[in-house]
Amino acid sequence: MLFKNTTINSNELFIIITGVLAYLLLFFLPKRFTRQQTFTMLLIGGYISTFFDNTVCIHPFNYYSVNDTPFLDFWDILSFVMFGPFSYFFVYAYTVIRKNRTTYFFYISIWALISMFTEALAWHAGVYHYKNGYQIFFSLPIYLIVLTLTMWYYQFFIKKQPRKNRLHK
Repeated sequence: MLFKNTTINSNELFIIITGVLAYLLLFFLPKRFTRQQTFTMLLIGGYISTFFDNTVCIHPFNYYSVNDTPFLDFWDILSFVMFGPFSYFFVYAYTVIRKNRTTYFFYISIWALISMFTEALAWHAGVYHYKNGYQIFFSLPIYLIVLTLTMWYYQFFIKKQPRKNRLHK
C-alpha cells in the first residue's frame, strides 16, 4: 500500500462522508442479527466490492480505476470498508418488509438500481474513472449477481435460525 497522494479531494470526501454515515446508521438501527452475522455481512460487502473492483480494473479488462491512483492506496482500502454496511442494509431491509411471491425479484431489482445510483454519485465524486468504453449500465449484471449471492447468504445462514438466536446479546 502506497501513500502517494496526500490531498483530500471530492472522492476522498465522498468516501469519508458515506462511510461515516453508513456506519452510524448501522450502529443506531435496532439490532436484528448476531454480532457474527453483522460482521459477516460487513465482510461480504467489503470483499465483494474489492473482488469486482480488482477484477474489472485490471488487465485484460481495465475498464475503470478507483480513486486518484492506478495502484492500491489508503483511500482504496477505505472505499472497500465503506461498502461493508450496504450488504447489511440490504439484508436488514429485507427482514423488515412484507414478502410475497414477487418480492424477491422486485427487491433485488430495486437494490440494483439503488446500487447504480450510488455508483453514479461515486463516479461524479471521482471515486471511479471509467475507461475503455465502460458505462455505468455495464455494472447492472454485477449488482444483480452480488445481490443474489447476498440474499442466498441470508436465506441459508440467517433466516433458518430461530428468531431469539438472531438478536445481539
